[in-house]
Amino acid sequence: MVTEHRADESVGRSVRYHRKQQGLSLEQASELTGLSVSMISKIERGLTSPSVRSLYALSNGLKIPVGTLFSEHGEAPAAEGEDVPSEDEAGLVVRRSARRTLDFGEKRLVKELLTPQPIGSLELLMIVLAPGGSTGDDVFSHDGEEGGVVLSGALELWVDEKRLLLHPGDSFTFKSRRPHRFRNAADEETRVLWINTPPIY
Repeated sequence: MVTEHRADESVGRSVRYHRKQQGLSLEQASELTGLSVSMISKIERGLTSPSVRSLYALSNGLKIPVGTLFSEHGEAPAAEGEDVPSEDEAGLVVRRSARRTLDFGEKRLVKELLTPQPIGSLELLMIVLAPGGSTGDDVFSHDGEEGGVVLSGALELWVDEKRLLLHPGDSFTFKSRRPHRFRNAADEETRVLWINTPPIY
């Protein structure tokens, strides 16, 4: 399993790679993302875990998908012995062993990307929250719609500051422009099948 420190270093290398590919100085990247030069430098050196909000700021400023920041040079690393879809499955199936994974480190939040590439207008995610895991203090609001179903554990979801407590089998939908955040409300791992449209990652 990749440690949080190594995950931070990987994200940092990816941010530096894409910034330099676009010929941007730290100061220019700061202007585009709204993050301080010091913060971007710390992220690039793997000295801090970027918040979810910082990741979105980097994604928007550098004009790359958020998921790109979690793999070296924008490529999802191939796992040893990876179960690659056959030609007939390409664009239709993502084998469990071949899922791309976004690890948000200290948030104790992992997002497994379930949608085949190239992605269309619908995105499937498996949200995995360890005990104590959450989106933190970040509140999200963006274009689109989203929904999901709790598979295990318990999910505490806030939409417009309205608190919803969801258990296995409970489902939800809302317009993504409504401010939202969530956390694991159980003492065990919580898993949620989540759907976004349009795709975010």
